[in-house]
Amino acid sequence: MVTSAGNRGWPGDVGISDLAEAGLPAPSVVRAAKIATIEAGDAERIGYPPHADRLQVA
Repeated sequence: MVTSAGNRGWPGDVGISDLAEAGLPAPSVVRAAKIATIEAGDAERIGYPPHADRLQVA
């Protein structure tokens, strides 16, 4: 799940290092400890987290 970096941090959060590449308007983190699901038709790709961030999440 991607959430605002302004929220209280959880262990394992990975900060998004390049907001423009990820297509995000505000500081954000990947919170791997929490999964959010939505309908595929409601999703829109806006960018990709930087490769180094994806490796940390994996």
